[in-house]
Amino acid sequence: MSDKDFYKIGIDVRNQERWFLDQPVDDSGQEVVAGRFGMGHPWDVNNRLRSRVREPGQAVSFSLGGLGDYFVKKTLMDALLAALPDGTVQAVPVDIEGAAEPYEILNVLDIVDCVDEDRTDFSLFPRWTVEDGRPEKIGDYRINTLRINPAAAAGHELFRVKGWLVGLVCSERIRDLLISREVTGVRFSLVS
Repeated sequence: MSDKDFYKIGIDVRNQERWFLDQPVDDSGQEVVAGRFGMGHPWDVNNRLRSRVREPGQAVSFSLGGLGDYFVKKTLMDALLAALPDGTVQAVPVDIEGAAEPYEILNVLDIVDCVDEDRTDFSLFPRWTVEDGRPEKIGDYRINTLRINPAAAAGHELFRVKGWLVGLVCSERIRDLLISREVTGVRFSLVS
């Protein structure tokens, strides 16, 4: 096993039979802001969340739902929490209407500045600008294919990428743990 191999976790698009979950809502019925669980901020777990199946299908253990949130089967989340350093991620309880097993939302608290700008494939314009009309994204990367600097990510196990918070990256050790637990719903792409 290499301590320099890192993998982007993405949805397994080959599984056309999987379910799709809706954006979570809080106790008051307000939708959680898209991307909220990729910004590195803890969630108040007293603010209980719920979701529903938007498109029926096969339940998977690691599901991208809503607008970019990862819903993880509780048994798999427990294994992740046991393997990761404290403060790396937060398991946010969520009630999914009609789900046979409990799930939690993966709130990633570790944000790592590790984009390898020389090897990453950017879109035509590599960063968001004022002219793009998306003020919340100004300065963030516009990435087609991510490559990270393994030295900058050393010591991190499961994290979001600074400047491209949609990217969820794990170490080889965490990828192997997920595979050994027969994770479903995701695929792994080497990014180091």
